[in-house]
Amino acid sequence: MIRMPGQASICLNTGCAYGNPCKRGSGMNFFITLTTACDLECRYCYGECCDDFDGHDDGFAYDYFLPRAVAYPTEALKSFLARDPDPTVIFYGGEPLLAMPKMLELMDALPAKRFLLHTNGTMLDRVPAVYLQRLHTISVSIDGDRATTDYYRGEGVYDRITANARRAREKGFDGEIIARMTVMEDTDIYRQVTHLLDNPDFAFDSVHWQLNALFWRNDRSRRHFPQWARDSYNPGITRLVREWVRAMREEGTVLMMYPFVDVMQSLLNGEKTPLRCGAGWAEFNVQTDGKVSPCPVMSGMTDFYAGDIYGSPADLKPVLIGGRCDACDVKGLCGGRCLYANVTMKWGPDGFDEVCGTIRHLIGELQAALPDVRQMIAEGKIKESDLDHMRYNSCEIIP
Repeated sequence: MIRMPGQASICLNTGCAYGNPCKRGSGMNFFITLTTACDLECRYCYGECCDDFDGHDDGFAYDYFLPRAVAYPTEALKSFLARDPDPTVIFYGGEPLLAMPKMLELMDALPAKRFLLHTNGTMLDRVPAVYLQRLHTISVSIDGDRATTDYYRGEGVYDRITANARRAREKGFDGEIIARMTVMEDTDIYRQVTHLLDNPDFAFDSVHWQLNALFWRNDRSRRHFPQWARDSYNPGITRLVREWVRAMREEGTVLMMYPFVDVMQSLLNGEKTPLRCGAGWAEFNVQTDGKVSPCPVMSGMTDFYAGDIYGSPADLKPVLIGGRCDACDVKGLCGGRCLYANVTMKWGPDGFDEVCGTIRHLIGELQAALPDVRQMIAEGKIKESDLDHMRYNSCEIIP
C-alpha cells in the first residue's frame, strides 16, 4: 500500500480491504473521454468553473494541458482493451457527441463487449440508427422537469432532451435510458425524481442523482447547503423511500432509483463494497492523451494516474478510498462516496461532514425499509432479482 497525499491510497495488491477481488484486467469498465468540449454552459459546471480560479494549491500535481480531443492512435486503445476479456466502454466528455465521428470509428474498431453513452442529449438525434441500436445504455443528463432543467442547463434544453430521447426509441434503441440528475439547492428531490420516472414528455427507465457538493472551493460560502439538506433534501429522500416501498407493496414494482436499488441489494446480501461507482478499482477513465485516471473528474491529476493504454488493464494500479473514511461505520455501504472529493476536500472537514450527513440519512432510511422489503420478497410481491442492474455504468450510486 502506497500512501498518497490527501485521503486516498494506491493499493498494489490484487484484492481490496473488503475481501472482494479488484476487477483488474477482467470485465472492467472504461470511460473513453472523447473531448473536453461541451455545447452547454450549465450553472453548476461552466458557471462554477469560471468562478473557481482561486490559485489554491491542493498539494497535487496537475496536467492542465490535456488535448482537447483524442490524440492517441485507435490501434493503441484497441490493443489495450483486447487484453481484457470482457471490457465495457462508456463514451464520455465534455459532450462526447461533439466528437461523434470518433465515437463511431471506435465503435467499429474496439473489441468491447458493450458500449454505453453518457450525453447531455442535445445531439442524440444525430446518432445514426445502426449505431444507436448497438449501444447498451444511454445516460442522459437531465435535472428534472422543464423549469428545473432549463434553469440549470439553459432555456429549451429540457424539450430538446426529451424529444431526442423519444427519437432514439423511434430509431430502434431498446436499451436502458437513465435520467442522470445533478442536484443542488433549487432542486426538490422528491418532485424531480418522480417527474422523470412518470413523465408525460418522456418517462425514463431509471434515475440517478448526484449532489453538486465538494467539487469546487469558492462556492460553499454562497451556498445554503446545510439548511437545504435539513429542510428539503433529507425530507425528500424520506418521501422517496416511502414511495419506493409503496410501489413495491401496492403495485409489485421496483422503481429503478439507482441510489436505492444498489444499496438495498447490499443490505439484503450483507455485502460490503469499495467505492460504489467503481472508480479506481472496477472502472477507469482513458484521457484524451491515453493516460488512465481513476475517473473523468480526476483527469489531469497525475499523482493518481493508474497507467496508460500502452500497458495492460491488469497492470492498472487500483486507487482506493482511505483517510477519514477508513474509520466510518457506514463505509462498507457508502464506499466513500467520491474519490475526488476525498482527496481534494474542497469544502474542508466541516463541509465534508455536511455532505456525509445526507449519505447517512439515505442509508438510514433504506436500513429502516429493509424489513419491509424482505417481507415483500418472502410474500412474492417482488423478487430480489427485480433490483438487478448493471453496476459501474457511470452512476456514482451514492449521491
